[in-house]
Amino acid sequence: MPDAPVPLAAQLRREALTAGRFVVVGLIATATHAGVALALLWLGVLPAFPANVIAFLVAFLVSFTGHHVWSFPGTGDAARRMRRFFLLALAGFLVNSGALAAWLEWTPWPDSLGILVAIAVVPAVTFLGARLWAFAGSAPSGQGS
Repeated sequence: MPDAPVPLAAQLRREALTAGRFVVVGLIATATHAGVALALLWLGVLPAFPANVIAFLVAFLVSFTGHHVWSFPGTGDAARRMRRFFLLALAGFLVNSGALAAWLEWTPWPDSLGILVAIAVVPAVTFLGARLWAFAGSAPSGQGS
């Protein structure tokens, strides 16, 4: 017997919960990205651009884990989800890197501020890509939990 249709209000609540969880994980990943990049920069380990690359990779692991387990839980193949999410994150990172490159080239302001601005550019598009493609097929948060 087919499942009864879910009322629109319930669907919207579930999607809002999913978006809220996405924001929490995203904030943690963003803090990780910023913390790692700024630490590498301020400690003199790496200049801004390579520090940003290393920080992206660390933040990706934090982000994927949080989204796979909490934001978009599901029974999908973890390796497939990770590949898709990495492609999505890489596209976001390319936008982030372009913003940082422009900042470093064209502004007199501090590199550390450029890193923070570049990190802030991508989240909304990443949510849509994650929800509709990378983690497609997972039930919105709250359904079955």
